[in-house]
Amino acid sequence: MESSSSKKRNRQDDAPSSATPNQNSKKLNSNNPLQDVPATEHYQVSYMHRQTVTHSCTSLRHGYVITGSTDGVVKFWKRTSTTAAPAGSSGGGSSGGGGGGGGGSNAAEKAGNSRCLEFVKSYSSHVGPILALCTSQPNGDSAASIGYDGVIKFYDVATFDVSGMIRTNNNNTSTQNFRLGRHAALIEREDLYLLVSTRAPTREEWQMELREKERVEQLSKQQDDDSDEDDGPLPQGANETKKDEAPDKSKSMVPTGSILLFSGTNLSSDPLRVITYHATPVTALAYHSVKQWVVSGDSSGVLEVWNIPFSSSVGEDSASTHHGPLPFESKLDTDLYALIKKKTYAIDIAISETTKGQGGYGHFAVYSSDRKIRLFSFKNCKLVCIYDERSKVYDKLLSSKSSTMGIDAIEYGKRAALEREMEDAYLLSGGVSNNPSTKQSLSTVTPASEGSYHQHLHLTFDNTGKYLLLPTIVGVKVINIQTHRVVATVGKGDASSLRFLHLCLCPGDAKINQQMQLARMGGSSAAITHGGNDEPNDSLLVALAYGKRRFYTFSHHDPLTNHDEGEPDEQMILARDILNEAPDASDMLEASHLGRADNDPDSASKLTTASKAILRTTHGDISIKLFPKDTPKSIQNFIGHAQSGYYDNVIFHRIIPGFMIQTGDPLGDGTGGESIWGGEFEDEIQRDLRHDRPFTVSMANAGPNTNGSQFFITTVPTPWLDNKHTVFGRVVGGMEVVMAIEGVKTDELDRPLSEVKILSIDLS
Repeated sequence: MESSSSKKRNRQDDAPSSATPNQNSKKLNSNNPLQDVPATEHYQVSYMHRQTVTHSCTSLRHGYVITGSTDGVVKFWKRTSTTAAPAGSSGGGSSGGGGGGGGGSNAAEKAGNSRCLEFVKSYSSHVGPILALCTSQPNGDSAASIGYDGVIKFYDVATFDVSGMIRTNNNNTSTQNFRLGRHAALIEREDLYLLVSTRAPTREEWQMELREKERVEQLSKQQDDDSDEDDGPLPQGANETKKDEAPDKSKSMVPTGSILLFSGTNLSSDPLRVITYHATPVTALAYHSVKQWVVSGDSSGVLEVWNIPFSSSVGEDSASTHHGPLPFESKLDTDLYALIKKKTYAIDIAISETTKGQGGYGHFAVYSSDRKIRLFSFKNCKLVCIYDERSKVYDKLLSSKSSTMGIDAIEYGKRAALEREMEDAYLLSGGVSNNPSTKQSLSTVTPASEGSYHQHLHLTFDNTGKYLLLPTIVGVKVINIQTHRVVATVGKGDASSLRFLHLCLCPGDAKINQQMQLARMGGSSAAITHGGNDEPNDSLLVALAYGKRRFYTFSHHDPLTNHDEGEPDEQMILARDILNEAPDASDMLEASHLGRADNDPDSASKLTTASKAILRTTHGDISIKLFPKDTPKSIQNFIGHAQSGYYDNVIFHRIIPGFMIQTGDPLGDGTGGESIWGGEFEDEIQRDLRHDRPFTVSMANAGPNTNGSQFFITTVPTPWLDNKHTVFGRVVGGMEVVMAIEGVKTDELDRPLSEVKILSIDLS
């Protein structure tokens, strides 16, 4: 039960972001307590991966940032000076990633905007998504990536090279099977060690295990029945056949919730230890490099603080290591049961290793599935404060007359819809679902899941341990954990289009390659020299955003505020986004849209492409994933009508149970509607986009190349429509709404007897 003081602090923590002190001065005073946190409203520069970026980490000692994406690619980026280049200096060198830096890079340099990072090297490290990516603690000399393909790769950060690899999926000598999980910590001691969680099975894997278990039981029973029979002489090879059919009892799956300890030195595929503090899948894990403690949480709400049993001796007690004692004598004296009491569980843990006034113990923060952040002190593992990030808190703030959130109801509705979409992507469940009746935990994320499903929330502390950086709906909140007040909101100027999720704070005074910096600046050392105490340090904040294949870098320089030419134009906004990868259709459309802003003063308020749409209907919301790359003209037509209000209050005029629901005709009888260009436009049939599943979104037509404004959503697979209708989207949320509309009673002409309308359409 929360204390009254905790509740009071909750209310204090909900201070609106508009109360943030001004952080947009060109130079940061050295006495500023946030000198190690880039507290600007806009990101300075962003870089691309080919697919959704899911992980990032940093090495302060060597000055590198490492990022990973759902296609298994790991990229190394060298930190450069964050001070803006002189407006006339040349910025030699290509854009990172081997792609064309193009106009974005040049425009950034002409605007005096530093690029903060320089691309170094890229590895196709894994076949499929990356589960975890981390640098070694405490020094950051090594890094490790873990993939769905069962491969662990180690990297030497100083030389940005692969130093070793462990294949766990082809291990025929191991006596145990395991599935690598999404949480890891790389530890530097005399040797290199890697802690990796194990994940729950997917539904398909679980069903396969049940079938295999039944097969093994049947074979065992058959062998027991045949053991007393004399089969007589057998033909050659029969003994080998029976031996092959015998069940393999030597291998077993490690217990649910196990944490594996691997050696990064001998690279054995057998873990040194299988640590079994948890009985359900681990959903969060963090390492305290000073005290050498591990904090972990599982899907049942259990929190554990423990020492790592580095010895591989089976008989050794896990507590008898070279570590110091734990910060408590009995877990009953702590608040580590707080999550269980509230029937929630951790989905991320951040550790502050040193804080003044805590005897050097520090704090740890737990982001839980109920969207509350609980701050604990390491001194006695007691709960210090709770920060509430539930939607109801923002609803209350928005309805308050004194609210200074800085966003109106329409903008908030758009952001709230994205929050619901994140919940549908299991971002707030840690990728795990629990069946209360069977007590079986299943993984909700598979290698085939969309890129956003592989992302996860990550909060962090600053280098002093006084400030907690928390990604929220209004931007990245910077919370003073001593006063429990929001002192800044990073990125609030970009929060309307970007939902920041994963944070990686790169402290100042990183090792910077000055020769490379001098070459980029044409021999001028002005950009890398700090002439006095008033100069801001070079700390960076790397933020990943929901569903984006870019990562966004904040520094102490705000390119959209710190300039002397009035309001920033769209070219200046575009200059922040470096095209270091081959752009897809959406990137090209956005670039061309911004490029013609001078000729179309109204274009700034309109989108030319989108990847997601939400149909607000009288029966509920329907979330649709769009395919702008494959069907650009259909998407442009759909977006144009959605933004102009063409679809507002349009009814679903045709409903056929067991087939589809159709809408998009402003006349409401199936005879009207035209494209945004007037008349009709051609089909965009794609071989990979077929009517092979329910909830497919297609253009309605009266024959080949007669597309207008009408579209339909199928409720069953309809393969006979392939090569006849353009598939331009799939329903990814609100399937129950589609089925509810399908269930509306109709007349003999398939017209609904009661009106079902599209109220509006939101795009993102």
